[in-house]
Amino acid sequence: MNFEIKRLSEENSAAVAEIEKLCFSKPWSEGTVSSEIKSGFSDFFGAFSEGELAGYIGGRTVCGETEIFNVAVSPKFRRNGIAKALIEKFIEAVKEKKTDVIFLEVRASNLPAIALYEKAGFVFCGLRKDYYTDPKENALLMRLAFDGTQEYEEWDDEDE
Repeated sequence: MNFEIKRLSEENSAAVAEIEKLCFSKPWSEGTVSSEIKSGFSDFFGAFSEGELAGYIGGRTVCGETEIFNVAVSPKFRRNGIAKALIEKFIEAVKEKKTDVIFLEVRASNLPAIALYEKAGFVFCGLRKDYYTDPKENALLMRLAFDGTQEYEEWDDEDE
């Protein structure tokens, strides 16, 4: 399958919201997507196949840290390398912003996504209990650091 990755604009908000509905139990609305795209802090990229938005990635960079909000590929376009290409493009773009680290949350049961993130260099760094609803589930917190440190150090509550 041929696809092209492009930076998304506010004009793409409806198409992103439609993919949200197909992929998530608590999808973002078109208005929320639009607001985030035009915020000036966020980067959104889409994979287009014959003019149709097949998938997207979005996240925000603030003070040297980036958070990936969502990576989503429409069910009919899955298993074509789109998510991998979107993640690579996003990492490349935020590196140019001089980000130090990228964080994301992923459902603990989403083993294909976890494997994809690990292949991209992300490592487990925490657990968010009952983070997701519909169904209720823990989230794994993952990070990709660009300073050469990928080790996660547990905080000792006694040190605070």
